[in-house]
Amino acid sequence: MTLSSFVYYNELMKKQTITPESIIEATILYVANNGLENVTTKKVALDMGISEGTIFNNFASKKALLEACLFYIDRQVDAVLKGISFKEIHITKIIRKMWFAYFYYFVEHWPYAKFYCQFRQSSYYDEEVMDGQGKSFSFFSKFLKQNAHRFGFCPDFYWVFIIETTLNFAVRVANGTLSGTPEDVERIYGLISHGFLGSLKLINPGEVK
Repeated sequence: MTLSSFVYYNELMKKQTITPESIIEATILYVANNGLENVTTKKVALDMGISEGTIFNNFASKKALLEACLFYIDRQVDAVLKGISFKEIHITKIIRKMWFAYFYYFVEHWPYAKFYCQFRQSSYYDEEVMDGQGKSFSFFSKFLKQNAHRFGFCPDFYWVFIIETTLNFAVRVANGTLSGTPEDVERIYGLISHGFLGSLKLINPGEVK
């Protein structure tokens, strides 16, 4: 466990009371530091100083625990997006606001970003889990349905591209492998929002045909 992880974990455990939430937080942190492929309920219990049975008193299985972690993160992010004031009417301005809130949330909560990336790319992320996100990510899911007619192509592809790319950038900024200055975050947004060729056009319109 790294120093920053240790400090983060100690803050979580100050409550002293073992709750489903504290188990979820400890699991997310373990995955962030050690990888989804290495997590076990026994290892999480050892890190928390509790019995493995305590985890199973709250979660039926390792799979159920990991799914609960994803839905937990969903609800946190969904609450952030729901709290945004939308005075703009134009969809691009609304998406911009949501993207920056989403990106900075995951940069600040780096264990969530690392867990989310790994889970979405694992076999745990199945149709049942995706369906469950309709509830855990209810505000955003409703937003997508209400605005589906505004997209010129399949919104599923659109949002997979945005979410996966944004998460990967957030992890790298949180790690310090990429700069996270306001100017650089604007560049990241520009690349994602305009796409590869679109960004080239912005630089040298005459060179791209």
